[in-house]
Amino acid sequence: MFGQQVARGGRRIGQIARSGQQSPLAAIKGAGQRRCYAEAAQAAAAPKGRVGRGLGLILYGVAFGSIGAAATWYSMVQQGFSHFTDAETSKLFVPDTDEIQRIEDTINNHPLVKELRSRPEFKESRPHLKMANGIRNQSLTAGVLQGNGKMVVPPIAFIEDGGKSIVSITYIGDQVCGHPGLVHGGFLATMLDEGMARGCFGALPHNIAVTANLEVNYRKPTPANSFLVLRGTTTKVEGRKAWSVGSIETLPEPGEKPTVLVEAKGLFISPKYAALMPSIV
Repeated sequence: MFGQQVARGGRRIGQIARSGQQSPLAAIKGAGQRRCYAEAAQAAAAPKGRVGRGLGLILYGVAFGSIGAAATWYSMVQQGFSHFTDAETSKLFVPDTDEIQRIEDTINNHPLVKELRSRPEFKESRPHLKMANGIRNQSLTAGVLQGNGKMVVPPIAFIEDGGKSIVSITYIGDQVCGHPGLVHGGFLATMLDEGMARGCFGALPHNIAVTANLEVNYRKPTPANSFLVLRGTTTKVEGRKAWSVGSIETLPEPGEKPTVLVEAKGLFISPKYAALMPSIV
């Protein structure tokens, strides 16, 4: 087979020479050069093509991801995500047992709460109660983690004007433990994630933020069946980005100092699609 191919190739070269066309060696050399040039050009263009296609797919995904997020957000607002005002949420919760009433009274009568209520720069609310029932039932912190043995009462939040800081008080039961009698660290991280973000809403465009980074340090074990105070302070703001530090501490008896249980710092970003949506604050 190989001999036949060589013979046919030899006859073809002879025909080209007799017809006065380009010499065989020159033709072969030129064809090789053209092939090398073509392959080099293709190799140079291929990465650009792949990069272009890759960037196109990324932009496509980002665009439709943003549209999906915006659509979800709009649906939540339409269903009553911001149905109640801050002042209204403070009066919505009604204890249904003597124990829960005791917890409510302890929070409402504590010197820290009375002090925050006396400061006009802080606005009081129960943020989870701004959600309609249909939305709340699908929420981790507003639904799944609320109730007896968990967040026994909806947290009361005091947010400083301009998204400068937040102080939130609640009571945590014994059904969110990592070890018997000790609150699960993931639950505490979730509290900080949500609370610190909410605290800086007012410092960002559109009064909303998502968590970009959260670093948590556990200082002491957190006992279950206890009152906890979450604090968050906005330390820096740049455009759609806000940096915050936070902590969870005990609610001290009058005259005592609180014990810091967990500390955190985080970066929170106002998403671009929020510009299309009504404010939830």
